[in-house]
Amino acid sequence: DTFGPHNALKADNYLFKIYNRWGQLVFQSRNWREKWDGKIKGAEQTTGLFVWMLSYTHRDTGQTVFKKGTVTVIK
Repeated sequence: DTFGPHNALKADNYLFKIYNRWGQLVFQSRNWREKWDGKIKGAEQTTGLFVWMLSYTHRDTGQTVFKKGTVTVIK
């Protein structure tokens, strides 16, 4: 399974990040088609909570968008 935004066709300056519970960056992408596979440096992660942050500029309105949330990996 993978995790990431479903569609960002109208997103410029797209940036998607995922952090572990210690605040370490574990995934980052500027391509909305790239999704996180639940691995860190190739190692599958055990059950845990991760924080995600998404920022981009909406192509039509020029509005800056920032969203954040959590995702739980369950193994």
